[in-house]
Amino acid sequence: MRHLLNLRALAASVTLTAMILMTSSTASAGGDCHAPQYYYKNVTVYESVRKPYEYTVVKYDHCGDPYAVTRTAWKTVQVPVTVRVKVQY
Repeated sequence: MRHLLNLRALAASVTLTAMILMTSSTASAGGDCHAPQYYYKNVTVYESVRKPYEYTVVKYDHCGDPYAVTRTAWKTVQVPVTVRVKVQY
């Protein structure tokens, strides 16, 4: 008997929930005109990128004779990137 009462309470709560959802969905169906509207705009932003570059240095050995050494260094460069941004009216 106790199990039957729990089933009745469960069925009643499911029915009540379904009725509430049905009435709230019909009430908000006409509210679409107030939904936010968006458009997309292309914007140029600048990102920092590390680029390698090489340069030559003249060094001298223990006898005083010159020799060339190529070194690699890094330079930070600003690169333009086009990004699509969502804008609200």
